[in-house]
Amino acid sequence: MRDLHIACGQFAPEPGDKAKNVAQMIRQATEARAVGCELILFPELVVTGYLEPEQIRPLAEPLTGPSVESLGAAARKLGIAIAFGFAEVDEGEGALHNSLAVLDREGSVAGVYRKMHLWATEKLWAKPGARATTFDLGDVRCGGWICYDTRFPELARLLALSGTDVGLVSTAWLGPGDEWKLALRARALDNSMFVAGADIISYDPVLRCYGLSMIVGPKGNVLAEAKPEQEGIIHAVLKGQDLLAQRKRVPLLADRRPGLYGLLTR
Repeated sequence: MRDLHIACGQFAPEPGDKAKNVAQMIRQATEARAVGCELILFPELVVTGYLEPEQIRPLAEPLTGPSVESLGAAARKLGIAIAFGFAEVDEGEGALHNSLAVLDREGSVAGVYRKMHLWATEKLWAKPGARATTFDLGDVRCGGWICYDTRFPELARLLALSGTDVGLVSTAWLGPGDEWKLALRARALDNSMFVAGADIISYDPVLRCYGLSMIVGPKGNVLAEAKPEQEGIIHAVLKGQDLLAQRKRVPLLADRRPGLYGLLTR
C-alpha cells in the first residue's frame, strides 16, 4: 500500500435539509483538500441527518439522485474522493438501504456498501445488505461498514481477507463513546488494517450522538481524534510502510486455521 492522506468530517446536519447538509460536506471537503487529503469520510446518514424511520423514508434517493450528483461534481472539481452515509433507494428493487457511497476523485461511484447489521429502528425502514464491499481508490484497497457493523468482527475480517488495507466506517454512534473507540481500535488491531470512523453530531435527546470521529493505525494506535461536539475535520497520513511492518511482525491472516472455525458459520 502507498501512503494515503485521509480526513474525517463531522458536523450536526440540519434534519431533513439535504441541500444544506451537502453544502456543508462540500465545505469540509474543500478544507480537507487544502491540507492535501485525497479522501474525506463523512458519517452515517449525514445527507439527511440520523432521523426517525418515518422521517427518513421520504428523503431517500438513488445513486443518480441530486445529492450524490452534487457531491460527485464537488469531488471532480476539488480532486478528492468523498465517502458518505445516506438513505439509498435501490433503483432496481425499490428497496431502501442505509448505505455508504464512495465517490472517486473523478466523481464516479467507486463503491457502495449497504449496512448488513441494522439497528432496531433501522429495521423499520431499511433492508439489510447482503455482502461485504471492497473498492479501489487508486492502488489502495478500501472496504466499508456502518456503525453497528463495528460490533461484528466477522465483517472486518471478511474485508481483510479480501485484501482491504483501509476500513472506512460511517457512524451515528448512540452507545457509550468508550465502546465505539475500543471497537474501532480492535477492528484495526484484529486485522492489521487502517480504520477511519466518522461520527455524526446530533443534539436530538432520543438520537444523541457526540461526534467521536477517529483514525486508527494497524496496531490499534490512534492517529487522529476529534473533540466531542466540535464540528470540523481531522486528518492523518496512512503510511504504507507501517502497514507492511505490522503485517510482517504479526502475520494474522497467514496463521489463521479456518478448519477449526466451523461454529462461526452455524
